[in-house]
Amino acid sequence: MAGFKNSVLVAVFILGFNTTTYVHAQVEAVTSQQTKEQAPIWIDVRTPAEFESGHVSDAINIEYQNLGSAIMSIVPNKDASINLYCRSGRRSEIARQTLLNMGYTNVTNKGAYESVKKTLTKN
Repeated sequence: MAGFKNSVLVAVFILGFNTTTYVHAQVEAVTSQQTKEQAPIWIDVRTPAEFESGHVSDAINIEYQNLGSAIMSIVPNKDASINLYCRSGRRSEIARQTLLNMGYTNVTNKGAYESVKKTLTKN
């Protein structure tokens, strides 16, 4: 294993730092493109008790008042597709405005959980 690591280090040294920078930039571009093509991230901004009573499959529960402080560690890509919902749509709209103010660009308020559930069940 050490021989492999040394070979990689020598190859990077020979190719130079400019090539490394280019490869890094390409990886970032691919990662950004993959994020755009991935399914949206669902965030339930209701309370944990409401979340436990039912939620969208694979949804993340972050109460709307905690979203601003928690989002960067969960969704660092500000171009990621994010869908928000709550009980009525009011809290998810507050959360949407918070994310937009933080520079997130692809945030949708999907409204009430019951409506979201019906829509997803039809599809």
